[in-house]
Amino acid sequence: MKKIAILAAAAIIAVSCSNGTKADEAVTGEAQEVEVITEATDYELVEGSYLKWRGFKSFVDWDHLGTIGVQSGTFAVSEGQLVGGSITIDMNSIAVVSIKDEGKRGYLEGHLKSQDFFLVDTFPTAVFEIIKVREEATDEASSVVVGNLTIRGITNSIEFPANVTVEAGTIQFTAPTFSIDRTKWNVKYHDSEDATIAETLKEDLIDHSIELTINVSATNA
Repeated sequence: MKKIAILAAAAIIAVSCSNGTKADEAVTGEAQEVEVITEATDYELVEGSYLKWRGFKSFVDWDHLGTIGVQSGTFAVSEGQLVGGSITIDMNSIAVVSIKDEGKRGYLEGHLKSQDFFLVDTFPTAVFEIIKVREEATDEASSVVVGNLTIRGITNSIEFPANVTVEAGTIQFTAPTFSIDRTKWNVKYHDSEDATIAETLKEDLIDHSIELTINVSATNA
């Protein structure tokens, strides 16, 4: 009963202390089959490509920003259009850029890499595989990208708006900020039946959404 009462109090706080708007969540579903593409030109991701992320709490004005490096990646282009490819993300490269204090920054980076979140010792990489790209204009993008995202060994399909430019032997792939529900990839803080009330509350206070912003380049040179 005590645990239920505390969770109910947290729900009441949510009504009065929301931290405002957040990016639209990517459409998420079951993993889809990735077509093998044989007739296409490969473009290799430029070294130094990375993703930006934002994590935050649900009920207070608190967030952190950071980056994740891209380990490798290839885009497949046919008749001037992006038709496939994959991006391998180096989860060991998770970095926090919103904390100046070196000790506090290192603590949070270690916490994110631990079993409480991304468990990078067991799952050192995440992978995004492109299934298809649809020409579908939105206010911020000209296309919708559909692909499989694998984190912690769990694969779900996601789709989100993006801008893809193919010209002069280069590709620019950018996606306006969108969010994913981390719990669908089992990224949960102290998700266990024997978790204490304090541990359960910490998980409830951390928003299930992680915001991502993609801005990567590739070349066939």
